[in-house]
Amino acid sequence: MANTSGPTRERIFSESLALLESKGLAALSMRNLADRLHIKAPSLYKHVEGRDEIIADLQAYGISKFAEAMTAAKNSKRAKALAYRAWAIKNPHLYEVTLKVPLLRDRLPEGLESGVTAMIIELTGKDHEHARAVWGLMHGLVDLEIAGRFPPDADLDKTWSRAIQMLNQ
Repeated sequence: MANTSGPTRERIFSESLALLESKGLAALSMRNLADRLHIKAPSLYKHVEGRDEIIADLQAYGISKFAEAMTAAKNSKRAKALAYRAWAIKNPHLYEVTLKVPLLRDRLPEGLESGVTAMIIELTGKDHEHARAVWGLMHGLVDLEIAGRFPPDADLDKTWSRAIQMLNQ
């Protein structure tokens, strides 16, 4: 069935997000998105510059949602670390586009990334390098958990508790 009204920016974003969440980042192609919008792929370029623009919009959305989850958590290292884990596991595809692939910084709203970075630095109570190390630890644990790399009998709650203890050192 032909789409006579044409896609809007909102609809393109909505369908991009739905495609990302249902099939993952690898499936987010202009052709697949056009199919969801019931248009031909070249017609998408009348509305967006290309896939990078769509990825940047998804990254901005993901960073905002991540920041909301971190802000909503109680103000303790433990609560914030567990909020990071919970958000990533609940949103694995949004986590991927937001925190696993290179950010398209020149396309993101100004200050968005630095606001989240400031949250992580504040959480650690130390300098930027310490915050990066903490983020690397949490990020690595989440990546391994999402990928199913831990043995079935691994007590990941205990592992996270140990990691959180390390944050306090």
